[in-house]
Amino acid sequence: MNTRLAIVIPAYKIKFFDAALASVTNQSNKNFKVYISDDGSKEDIKAVAEKYVGRLDIEYHRFEDNAGSYDLVKHWNRSVELATEEWIWLFSDDDIMSPGCVQAFFDALKATNERHNIYRFNIEMIDADGRVICVKDPHPELESGFDFLQRRLQSRSLSAAVEYIFRKDAFKLNNGFVNFPKAYCSDDASWITFTGEIPIYTIRHETVSWRASGVNISSAKEFACSKALALLLFVKYIVKKYPSQKMALLQLARPWFFENLGYINGRLSFAEIRRISKQFNDTFETKGGSLKEITLFHLRRTRLGGVLYRWLKF
Repeated sequence: MNTRLAIVIPAYKIKFFDAALASVTNQSNKNFKVYISDDGSKEDIKAVAEKYVGRLDIEYHRFEDNAGSYDLVKHWNRSVELATEEWIWLFSDDDIMSPGCVQAFFDALKATNERHNIYRFNIEMIDADGRVICVKDPHPELESGFDFLQRRLQSRSLSAAVEYIFRKDAFKLNNGFVNFPKAYCSDDASWITFTGEIPIYTIRHETVSWRASGVNISSAKEFACSKALALLLFVKYIVKKYPSQKMALLQLARPWFFENLGYINGRLSFAEIRRISKQFNDTFETKGGSLKEITLFHLRRTRLGGVLYRWLKF
């Protein structure tokens, strides 16, 4: 059997890892190889992976340094490099794929004559107990990189790294994933880049469940400043990529920035807010005012925020 799909799982936590691997094992089509990339975890990733030897074509690899603690994109890239297959599905250690995903992917390849660089599933967000907590409108069947970007800036789509399958040649051509702090927005920037002039193709009927678990890096509170700066680096990246659309993108990106700043867990120090404000002014080419605006926005989310917000506002 000619295996063309690699399911690559960068792993660090075991809390939901068994459930993730069980969903892989339950695939109706098992024409794939699984690569477990242990990011120097202190937990026993190998023991969980070994439970699936014989049920899956599975290969375990441990990296001794915890790259995810300082450069998560580095770990994504080195994990993908383990695979020799033509197509890569960068999955995770706590998410769930529905049983027909792999079969639906190969059906989509056949139906499209393998024309696209990126295939994706629709996604739903689940909590630690597996309850669905967020679903948005399905992705369009075909979507250009620019249209994908516009929908993301308008918060009309739910997107995470785990529902995308990409051609490894596109990954190599672009030297891996776009690198932003804590990989925040790195996946969105990479899909825009990897897809090139060929639209993203959406696979219907099967879904991926992305887990807002409270234990993954997306939920970590200590990275608030890095994530905020990553949002601004993403804006710079897209403006550089689509210079003819600069003003329109900046107009969309400003409210998008504040919306996503509100989603970031953790408190910011005043020094961090000053740093973010400086980057904000540079990104949006404004002369001032952002320090107060960002401070006020952040204060509204603190315990004394209501009182301080009213005092500073006036």
